[in-house]
Amino acid sequence: MLRHMLLAGVILTASIAQAETIAVIGTGNVGMALGTEFGGLGHTVIYGSRTPDAAKTAALVGKTRNASAALPAEAAAAADVIVLAVPGMATEAVAKGLGDLSGKIIIDVTNPLRFVGSPPTVTYGTDRSNGEIVQEAHSNAFVVKAFNTIGWPLMIDPPIPAPVIPLAGENAGAKKQVAEWVRAMGIDTVDVGGIYHARATEFMVVMMLNNRFTGEDKFELVFRKKQ
Repeated sequence: MLRHMLLAGVILTASIAQAETIAVIGTGNVGMALGTEFGGLGHTVIYGSRTPDAAKTAALVGKTRNASAALPAEAAAAADVIVLAVPGMATEAVAKGLGDLSGKIIIDVTNPLRFVGSPPTVTYGTDRSNGEIVQEAHSNAFVVKAFNTIGWPLMIDPPIPAPVIPLAGENAGAKKQVAEWVRAMGIDTVDVGGIYHARATEFMVVMMLNNRFTGEDKFELVFRKKQ
């Protein structure tokens, strides 16, 4: 299992060919996109849902290869890797309710966003990044901030050339493993450093959304690797 492969910040034997059990906590568009993609790569997917027996959850399980559903804490306990794909302002409470995740990789996909008014003004909803909050809640886990700078349609159908997403986290081995999975989806990555830098990627999303909703001069913010 993956938690036995991490030593001194380096993954010793993991590879994309080795299937993992991945708990995708959240069954919205992002959870659906990542769950179906990970299932398609041959991983076993357990959707963590407050209503695992609901028709909507069952439909998602049915469209995902190698999938099942359980309550969030049960899904996390059975998995090697945890994907947090919940509403950003619920991230702290959900993360703290997942039990002991020591030695596991946690992929945090969330952004702590508040929407006010119509058209909405978007503000940053916490005093530090969700990535840092999750790492503090699970100090013995390996948190990697990823996927939060692109929309869910690009996770399913990435364009060519591939979009580049930043990875932030304290463990180099965990980031390397996540990068392998991301590249298998047709998306590229760049390592931006420690989990502190998760806040920069989350703030970037605030700026992009405000531009989308109310900005007069439209722009796009993308990561590119230096050649």
